[in-house]
Amino acid sequence: MKRNLQVFVMAIAFDLYWTLVVLFREHGLFLWLVLAILACLMLSPAHRFYALLLAAGGSGLDALWALTGLIDFNGDALLPLWMMALWLMFAVVWTRLTCITTLPGWLLTSMATIGAPVAYLIGERLDAITFLEPTFIVISWMATGWLVLMLFFHILIGRRA
Repeated sequence: MKRNLQVFVMAIAFDLYWTLVVLFREHGLFLWLVLAILACLMLSPAHRFYALLLAAGGSGLDALWALTGLIDFNGDALLPLWMMALWLMFAVVWTRLTCITTLPGWLLTSMATIGAPVAYLIGERLDAITFLEPTFIVISWMATGWLVLMLFFHILIGRRA
């Protein structure tokens, strides 16, 4: 498959996965986890390591935001399993995208820094999470967190950001 088509298909597939996970959350939990784990197992061992680090870092970032009272996932858990599945799938797709695309690291980092807070905003509108502070403050912290996370990831994986 041509590289541009592969990137397009991955983006559409992840967007579909994200939408289903955010809409149905716990109702499809087993499926979300299985799909994310299978996708992770399809990566090479070296790339799997980077994806797992990114998923752990992102989950940690979400947990930090929840602990500090910035967001709430509208459930009993600090970080629900559906969100961890979402992080794992994102990490798999992002790792693969980073490895196959010719886009510069700074552009990928910028896309994540802008796109991720928008995804959280949509998730908030779909009642998957609650912003506990004014939207501008939450989005500002998220953009900053994503910028730092992506810079570290791209440096770690060897792409200049």
